Amino acid sequence: MKAIVALEELVQVEEKRVLLLKRQLSEHESGTNKLTIMAKASTETSLDETTLLLEKHRVMLDELLQQDIRKLEEEELLKLAVERKNYYQYQKVRLKRDKVASNDQKLEAMLIIDELPSEVQFEDSGLFDIAQKVIELDLTVHENLNKDLTKIRKDFELLLKDTKNEMIHDLGMLSYRIPIVVLHFSVLLSNIKENRLEEDLPEFSGFPKFEDWWIEELWETHQAYFGLYKWKSIIKNLCNTSSQRRAWEVVFANWVFIKKLINGKKELGFDLNFAFDSLMRNYAELEEELSEVILETMETIIQNLTDKEDFTSITNAHSIITPYLEYKRKKIGYIDVKSSTNG
Repeated sequence: MKAIVALEELVQVEEKRVLLLKRQLSEHESGTNKLTIMAKASTETSLDETTLLLEKHRVMLDELLQQDIRKLEEEELLKLAVERKNYYQYQKVRLKRDKVASNDQKLEAMLIIDELPSEVQFEDSGLFDIAQKVIELDLTVHENLNKDLTKIRKDFELLLKDTKNEMIHDLGMLSYRIPIVVLHFSVLLSNIKENRLEEDLPEFSGFPKFEDWWIEELWETHQAYFGLYKWKSIIKNLCNTSSQRRAWEVVFANWVFIKKLINGKKELGFDLNFAFDSLMRNYAELEEELSEVILETMETIIQNLTDKEDFTSITNAHSIITPYLEYKRKKIGYIDVKSSTNG
């Protein structure tokens, strides 16, 4: 900037001028080079004026330099913003051209981008990590299923369009998670049906109906937990492959999390709960038991099973010292009294 160059030159000239005038007055005081009364007065006046100008120009230069620095910072931030925008704008193109990831990973990564909220953005490596995990869990949303996901989302919005409930219009991540869980449940159903057909097994008779009170009273009554546990076990036994069983664990965890979260809203969550159940019925053939007679019968069965269950028995894999507990002990330097005594 020309103004900065000019001010820097003025400051340098005035600094030299001030030094010169101060030296002249110093030599006069020491007697080395005496000035006349008029010359001394003129030198003192010049020193005052030059000093004021120097201070003024220094302030101006500092202000201009600060402005210039801010401008550079703004330009740098703008440059970074543009680079970031371009990074995510052309992310799908870049993912598609990646030479390391498999085609399945690329497809999953691009579908994950479509599922993410507009304000959430992941870097390429993170997307590929998530995509690989989706593939491992056999929850792959192939390109031909992307239309199903879009339709589920539209149906979800349609089911809630007339509600005046303020909570419904502030769903956050639930509005994204619900359609995806519905689709994953639907994919699991299709996989089970196809596998039974391929293995010449009896035709799939459908998922057992769930009961709302299991969710409502979960963690409050052991019968509710036990009923849900048995229901989960029945569906797990319908899975014919290890990948289906792993997928069911993930789908169940997500389904139960959403149901419990919505149920916790009581009346405020009724519309949302009904929309979620409707999608599950339409796309995953999963229904809730409505008959009071059957509900009472199932309650009796659960109570009888509970009475017969040996709650003193534990699985062969049981261990009170979990891998995480071991990790945490090492992390905080915990020394167990029992362990140290045995050692």
